[in-house]
Amino acid sequence: MKSNISSLLYKLMRQHGISQSALSRATGVAQPTINRILCEVTLNPRHDSMERLANFFDVTPDSMYGCPSKEAFFSNEASLDELCENIERLSASERSIVLLRLTNNSLKKTTTLLTPL
Repeated sequence: MKSNISSLLYKLMRQHGISQSALSRATGVAQPTINRILCEVTLNPRHDSMERLANFFDVTPDSMYGCPSKEAFFSNEASLDELCENIERLSASERSIVLLRLTNNSLKKTTTLLTPL
């Protein structure tokens, strides 16, 4: 079974009609590295290589590792409904913890954006 990274890279390359060597030239990631990812010789490629590949294909580096983007997750209304149903199944104290964590994460991001340089 193909790894998420290998399958996604192969799919992106086919969609863009780009060869391993052309991708290597465009990203600076060595062609043998791209080949090893595709052939699953390298299962955990270096983050900087994945970042360059992701930038080329205009996707997030996390998505290259198989982590769905927010857009992909929420593009399907059923996913949002499922998320809400899962939250509703939690006890009141568990829901409070989830909401507190979400609030804290939002505050951290807001604080980071407002912090003067």
